[in-house]
Amino acid sequence: QRGTIESLGLLPRTPWHEPLLDHWEIGERGAHKRLRSFIKNGIDRYKEGRNYPSKPYVSYISPHLHFGELSPNQAWHQARSLPADANVDHFCSELGWREFSYNLLFHNPDLPTQNLQKKFDNFPWSTDLDLLKAWQQGLTGVPFVDAGMRQLWATGTMHNRVRMVVGSFLVKNLLLDWRHGERWFWDCLFDADLANNSAGWQWVAGCGADAAPYFRIFNPVTQGQKFDGAGEFIRQYIPEISDLPDKYLCNPWEAPEEVLEAANVKLGKTYPKPVIDLSSSRSMALEAFASTKE
Repeated sequence: QRGTIESLGLLPRTPWHEPLLDHWEIGERGAHKRLRSFIKNGIDRYKEGRNYPSKPYVSYISPHLHFGELSPNQAWHQARSLPADANVDHFCSELGWREFSYNLLFHNPDLPTQNLQKKFDNFPWSTDLDLLKAWQQGLTGVPFVDAGMRQLWATGTMHNRVRMVVGSFLVKNLLLDWRHGERWFWDCLFDADLANNSAGWQWVAGCGADAAPYFRIFNPVTQGQKFDGAGEFIRQYIPEISDLPDKYLCNPWEAPEEVLEAANVKLGKTYPKPVIDLSSSRSMALEAFASTKE
C-alpha cells in the first residue's frame, strides 16, 4: 500500500531487532510477569546474587520502567509487601538510585555531555578510535569485558556488575572519554535511559555526583574469576574460547601453549590478544587521574 512505512522504505532491510525480541516480552503484561517472577524467584538472594551475571537474581525490569510499562512505585510496593530483609532493602535502594539519577539530570540538563566535576574538563583522554572499536565489538582480548559487550549487542542489555567492569575498562584502562561509552550504550541498550546512562558513566569515570574514586579501577580478570568462576557467562558469549579450563578463561594470554592448543584457541587469530596490558594501563590511569586532583 502506498504511504505505508514499508512502501516508503523506512524499515531496516535486515531484521536486526528480531533476536532482541527473544529476550523481552514487550508491554505491561510482560512487565508485570517479569516483576512477579523476580519477586518469587530472585529477590530473596538479590543483595549478593545480583553480582553474578549468569544467575537469575536480578530483576531485568529496567526496560519496562523506561518505557512506562511498569512504574517504580509498583516495583517498590510489591517488594515492600514481602517481609523486610537486606535483600528487599537493597532492591529498593536501587530503585532509589534510579530516581536520584532523574533528579540529577533535572538539575543538570547537560549531564550527558558535560563533566559534573569541572576539574575533569582538561583530562588527557586518549583518541585511539581503534581501541574504541575493539571495545564496542567485544574484541579487546579480555574475556569478561568482551562477554559483556557481546551481551549488550545480542540482547540490548547488560548485567549491572559487568556494566561497571566494561565502563571502568573503557575509561581507566583504555583511557577513552566516558562520553564514547555513554553514546554507545545509548545506541545499543534496550533500556537506554538518559538519566541512568549519563549518571552511571559519570560515576564510573569519577567525574559525577557521589562518583567512584579515581583510584577504584575494576580488574576484569579478578572480577570475572570472582563473579563468573565457573565461566558460564563468558562461555555463553565467547564460544571460541569455551574449551579453555576455568583457570585460564578470564586470562587466556597466561595459558601455556599446550593448553591453548588443546582448546583450539589461537590468540591473535581465533580470539584477540589483549589490546592493552592491564597492569601498565592501570598505572597510567592512576597517574592521569591523580593529575585532576584539586
